[in-house]
Amino acid sequence: MITALDEEFEAYQYSLESSVWQESLPTFQFYASENVSSTPKVSVIIANFNNESYLNNMMDSLVQQTIGLEQLQIMFIDDKSTDDSLEIIRPYVEHYQSIEVYALDQNTGGAHGPRNVGILNARGDYLVFLDADDWYDLDALRYLSQLLDASGDDFAVSGLVQSRNGEISLKSKPYFYDGDFKNRSIQDLPAEFYGWLGPQAIMLRRSLVIDNNLHFVNQRVADDVTFFYEAMRFAKTITQGKELTTYLNRDADNVSLSKSINRQFMISWLRALSYINLTFPDDVSKERFLSRRIEWLIHDFCLKRDTGYKFSKNRLKDFKAQLDIYLGSLTFDPSPYFRNDFRKTAWQYLTKNDILGLYRFILLFSVRWVLNRKLGLKTRKGNLYYYPQLLPTLTETRLDAYAEAVSYADGKLKLNVFSYKKMVGFEIYDVKRPYDSRMQLSHQKDSENEYQITLPDDYDNNKKRFVVVFEDYSEMGVQGFRKVFIK
Repeated sequence: MITALDEEFEAYQYSLESSVWQESLPTFQFYASENVSSTPKVSVIIANFNNESYLNNMMDSLVQQTIGLEQLQIMFIDDKSTDDSLEIIRPYVEHYQSIEVYALDQNTGGAHGPRNVGILNARGDYLVFLDADDWYDLDALRYLSQLLDASGDDFAVSGLVQSRNGEISLKSKPYFYDGDFKNRSIQDLPAEFYGWLGPQAIMLRRSLVIDNNLHFVNQRVADDVTFFYEAMRFAKTITQGKELTTYLNRDADNVSLSKSINRQFMISWLRALSYINLTFPDDVSKERFLSRRIEWLIHDFCLKRDTGYKFSKNRLKDFKAQLDIYLGSLTFDPSPYFRNDFRKTAWQYLTKNDILGLYRFILLFSVRWVLNRKLGLKTRKGNLYYYPQLLPTLTETRLDAYAEAVSYADGKLKLNVFSYKKMVGFEIYDVKRPYDSRMQLSHQKDSENEYQITLPDDYDNNKKRFVVVFEDYSEMGVQGFRKVFIK
């Protein structure tokens, strides 16, 4: 029996048994460097639409790769840009080898179209998908390909940082903290691993993609996460390397980013998760993946106030109704994987279909959040801190963690840490190099909440950051640290 969901999956080209996705792609104009390899090691698939401001930085990072241009197939696939993207790329084609341009004759409306053109025309042993506004470390492609050469796996992940207006922050925390692995079962991956599963810092064996008819579904959002999760399912094991390879661009003026989290965005994500849920067997990997993504949707469509889908009771009702349509067949409770009490409580209201209670909870929590963040108000019960209660009938909400400095003398920092999460250590890192400059610090536990940490003699609080790290890869600063350190 064909259901309404089946019809949606067919309309958006989800099926791995069909070739419709290939037949619907537009034609393109092609030109290339004078010298291109017929047997490159790595094919770099670049989807571009109106990214002229970022193309020089991206292309410079490719033509200088230590693996050598003769090992690459650089595929610049333009989705009929209206800016000067193609003119910016043309000098690279003229001066460097191994660059191919695919100028699509029609705009496909998303990165899925150019990426699928790339899949069909790639020749490399390995594939990477690079957004046109991101860029690579110069050793990235050599490093990633050698990881797969050594492991025999079909899927590799590596170090990823986010750049926002020049400020760099760590993005791939599970890769970094877990360290180097090969032949790691996807069933062993922590839930936080699935907090990010975009194209950045991932390399695939091309035969994995071709043999399983993997492709990007025909929708603007959630196409990449669906693709890479499917790739993981067929790969079964992955290789991970903690070295930094990729820079994710999140500049505030980046027009290629979707700034509109709207109702269609919500439906697209729920459709993608529904397909994964109905296609793959119930196991730990699927449970963790779906849980992290459901939590993200709760954050965007229940809790956030400043999205393209205006916050209201009707939005909450709609989200609950669509959640039931697309994910009503869940066989597990995702909330134990959620990051904080706020999201867990929202899920409890949703499961009870108490939309009025959820609406009231969100409004009052907004006040509690401001009172805590702006005025420092909180309540301590035992060894945990809570947001201000406001009303006795309101659900209690724990602070994820709270750390406060007590004193600093002779290189020893004393502080208190309160959290329901397991604390795993203390680190310092360079503000400008938050990835490769991290240093774990030795510490002594004096009581359940009291710690002593030895800081390096040359610690500079203007250039470094001191953080507490928890088991779920989250980290936080310490209240009053600057005050006691300066003293």
